[in-house]
Amino acid sequence: MIGRVINDRFRIVSVIARGGMGKVYRAEQAPLGRQIALKVLEATYEGDNDPEFHKRFFLEASTQSKLTHPNTVTIFDYGKTDDDVYFIAMELLEGRTLHRYLRDEAPLSASKATHIARQICRSLREAHSLGIIHRDLKPANVFLVQHGEQADFVKVLDFGLVKDLGDKGEDLTQTGLFMGSPKYMSPEQIRGDRVDGRADIYALGVLLYEMLTGHAPFERANSVNILMAHVHEEVPPMATHNVDVPWPLEALVRRAMAKAPGDRFASMDELLSALTTVASEAGLALSRSGDAPLSGEYGVGSGSTTLSRSDMLLTPTPDAGLDSLAGLASTSDAQGRRSGVKWVVLVGLLLLSVSAVAFVLVRSSRYGSDGAAPVVTPAPAPEVPEEVEDPAQAAAGVLTTEVTIVSEPPGAEVRIGDSDVVYTTPATLTWTGEEATRGRSVTFRFQLDGYRDLNAVRTVVGRRMHVSGRLQPVDNEQDRARRPPSTSRTPPSSGSMEGNESSVGLMGYKLEPY
Repeated sequence: MIGRVINDRFRIVSVIARGGMGKVYRAEQAPLGRQIALKVLEATYEGDNDPEFHKRFFLEASTQSKLTHPNTVTIFDYGKTDDDVYFIAMELLEGRTLHRYLRDEAPLSASKATHIARQICRSLREAHSLGIIHRDLKPANVFLVQHGEQADFVKVLDFGLVKDLGDKGEDLTQTGLFMGSPKYMSPEQIRGDRVDGRADIYALGVLLYEMLTGHAPFERANSVNILMAHVHEEVPPMATHNVDVPWPLEALVRRAMAKAPGDRFASMDELLSALTTVASEAGLALSRSGDAPLSGEYGVGSGSTTLSRSDMLLTPTPDAGLDSLAGLASTSDAQGRRSGVKWVVLVGLLLLSVSAVAFVLVRSSRYGSDGAAPVVTPAPAPEVPEEVEDPAQAAAGVLTTEVTIVSEPPGAEVRIGDSDVVYTTPATLTWTGEEATRGRSVTFRFQLDGYRDLNAVRTVVGRRMHVSGRLQPVDNEQDRARRPPSTSRTPPSSGSMEGNESSVGLMGYKLEPY
């Protein structure tokens, strides 16, 4: 294959890696001159006699091409040549897998482990917002690169076992083959139960455990024993591996690895918020780069949930005691409090003196001889914060949430969750009952002709929710041509969220290889 040109544009240069089903090559894309990675199936490979293998190969490519988050490897193209060479053209990465990183340097510090885990959260949060789950998250599928000045920048790879939850057709992974990696599979995946995004949360919990201890939580002589341990055995304490991990972080891992999906974090957004808070409380290095990724507003800033310590980590089990969260920094606080008091007094007196002088100087320059104040244009009103409910109302079980949706520019079409109902910004609606359930994660999908699609994930936390989207213009006419036609219709007055997503959410991406 060296020197061959695939589909008149990908010239194969050298081999990067070999596997049982094919190879990954370094290639050059013409006429751009861009270096890429080209994943090619062996011509003789038949998927271990699996008749659906080639469909699954294209499912991986078409599904991953929907994902645009910086922490997810980018798919440029995919297809099949005239002589049946199946290929996926993707971003070329220079670095090492988390598998090799752990083999060389584990256990990792709590700061490094949370830094990597938070980036994985961001990647999978976008995937989950599009109804896509990974199902094969493991160290070999996490790649670490140097991204500008940021070391250990994560790229999540190989959505080869993904399941598009919006697909009402056949499940191409239910072919009688064992799919997944035993060390990282969730109990429900092992039992063959219905799988959702919480299976990826479990796998990320396993990854965190391995990063912090240098060992997978369940290491047994064979795969069957490993699978049974995931289903039946409790997670071993991290102290058994002679590592010192802050208890709040260990408690977070335990909750992510709860046997029942309902006992885990409800979403990647919630897990990311918990990781951020635990890292902050423990005084760990915390980089916020990437909290607002290019593909949408997925940050943990304004408009997102702010979880209390107990909300984040307390599990239904009585022994989950996390009082240590409140006392994580108690020693350093006590030491600094005595010296801090006298410094506060001195700084306060200094500030008063400076303020008095500044007031005289500013007043003389801003006011005329008649002493009249100039006309001042008022600043725009700040964004309305989410408001917690009245305790009495909450106790009575009457929950409502008023949702305000705006965009820049206005006039964007917005779909909420799996609904096919379309709202036009600015819009205001009221949720009651299940729609207003606190802690529910909701995806708002913005679309406006001439602008890139935007996904904003928000969590219901109170009586008011403000959702805003700043849309970016498309780069060229080709981007516009790829967009499906608008399907606007007037939303019902009740704000119902019934219906399902057929072509919505896949805007601007090809669904089939041809």
